[in-house]
Amino acid sequence: MTDRRWPLQVFYDGDCPLCAREVKHYMAKDVYGRIEWVSIAGERFDAKAYGLDPQRVNAVMHARTADGRVFTELWAFVRIWEALPLGLLTTPLKWMFKVPGVIWLVRPLYLVFAKNRYRMTGRCKAEGCANTPPPPPRP
Repeated sequence: MTDRRWPLQVFYDGDCPLCAREVKHYMAKDVYGRIEWVSIAGERFDAKAYGLDPQRVNAVMHARTADGRVFTELWAFVRIWEALPLGLLTTPLKWMFKVPGVIWLVRPLYLVFAKNRYRMTGRCKAEGCANTPPPPPRP
């Protein structure tokens, strides 16, 4: 963490075009500077230095509050939306996702995207996608 105290750190895949575009949109909305945006893309990022699991942080969105609580998946998005000023889309989503059970209904769609974001954004190589675990070795 830097010397400056941030209410929220957000860990995102800066190499994912869709993810980066969404974060860029949120950065523009973050007029109060409440969020520190940390790209997990690149060799210099060290998840363990932030106290995060390297495999998990590559699998789903993470947000960490100033008191050290970590929120993942859609719960991380709710924290982002709480840190941002009111917005036409984010405010209703924030309220909707706080209704008991809504996140659990939407979560499978998020997990499908998170797992397949390399395929969906054209970043797979012939040998496979980097964010999916390799198949177990054959005996």
